[in-house]
Amino acid sequence: MNTKQLLFFLKTAEINSIAAAARALDVAQPSVSLQLENLEHEVGAKLFDRSFRGVVLTESGQIFKAHAESIIRQVEQAKLDVHQFEREPAGQLSIGMTQPIGNIISVPLLALVEQHYPNIKLELYTGLSYSLSNQLLAGEIDIAISSPDGSDLSQIRQERLFQEKLFISMGTDPKVPAHQSLKEKSTITFADLAEHEVIVTGERDSLGYVLRRYEKETGIKIPHKPAYGQLMTTLRYVVDGYGMLLSPTSAFYHLQQVGQIHALEVVEPRLWRDVYISTSLNRPETAMLRVIIPLIHQVTEQEFKAGRWQGRLDLA
Repeated sequence: MNTKQLLFFLKTAEINSIAAAARALDVAQPSVSLQLENLEHEVGAKLFDRSFRGVVLTESGQIFKAHAESIIRQVEQAKLDVHQFEREPAGQLSIGMTQPIGNIISVPLLALVEQHYPNIKLELYTGLSYSLSNQLLAGEIDIAISSPDGSDLSQIRQERLFQEKLFISMGTDPKVPAHQSLKEKSTITFADLAEHEVIVTGERDSLGYVLRRYEKETGIKIPHKPAYGQLMTTLRYVVDGYGMLLSPTSAFYHLQQVGQIHALEVVEPRLWRDVYISTSLNRPETAMLRVIIPLIHQVTEQEFKAGRWQGRLDLA
């Protein structure tokens, strides 16, 4: 298998025609056909269904296409990284974050990268922790910034970024009678939290994983219900006084600043969650990674010192 075969395969899949792909690539049609046949033989699966109308990907072809795109992207990035080694880093870098982390660091990170490395273009994605790990291993993103969720991390390189403190956030005018007594408090014990229903992400995600760990350690079960998809939707539900959300301050600091959120620190025990910068062990450290990761640390320190992201920064 070689990059020529992958490029021929991807162009044919894009156009759904071997003849049209050959014209687009400026090569002879028999050459494209031969390379595709060799590729199918090496993969051991039929990648295209052929008819007089052209070609379409089989189910195996669709699976292979995702891998081929990732391989070509990595090859192109490798060429660019070698070329740029002695020069200013340039290219496209994809970063995946959980929604709270994206809420706190996306804008200052974009501004910092534009200021210091204008030739680097960031693509930012948000998702749940387990999906970010899958995207990282599939080569769909270059960096993931998230927290452990019990997933297999044997193929992932991790660097601890921060240890965030977890809070309960609620609206300043709660509609739930049981929440009225919490308006004047700044803390809530884990045992007292068991008297309320808490919104938390699912069991596969990091927050659900952390909550289960503390439940196991304390022997206290916390009633909970799932979040409402997007963080913005969940926060609207909380701000309007209908629920309580377990989250770090990165999720709601902007609403707390304008008096729409009341936060209670969870104590006895305090709840902590580690945040890591993760990269794939199967991919080399590039010039762009070497300059962007320190900027992520810089932004995190900035948000911590401003009080917007509460936790512990000195993890040495």
